[in-house]
Amino acid sequence: MMMRTEVAKKNMHEQELMAEVVETLQSLADGESLGEVEIALGPGVDREDAERAWEALTEDTPLAGAHVVWEQALDLLQCGDCGHEYTGDRLESCPYCGGDGVVIEPALPASLGRWVVAAV
Repeated sequence: MMMRTEVAKKNMHEQELMAEVVETLQSLADGESLGEVEIALGPGVDREDAERAWEALTEDTPLAGAHVVWEQALDLLQCGDCGHEYTGDRLESCPYCGGDGVVIEPALPASLGRWVVAAV
């Protein structure tokens, strides 16, 4: 029974994130249909759940049918050994020296990138 609760909570997270993205896009697009949208998801956000939420939330709206380009948002880390800053996920080693990094700026859970109005 606990597993179902955890799954429901997890799905709600993506649903809420996508609801914010959809609300923002509807405001920016001002009722126009969109051809393409870029959405970046941060660490811990399940892409499949986000895709399902997007489909459900955009059904029967001008956003329905837009091609979504899903991207992975990365944290900004700083290496504890050499001090270099780099992007990656929380467990990624420093590309300069292989040392361990610490997150200095976490990626947003969801962010809206480029969007294009559909051709008429």
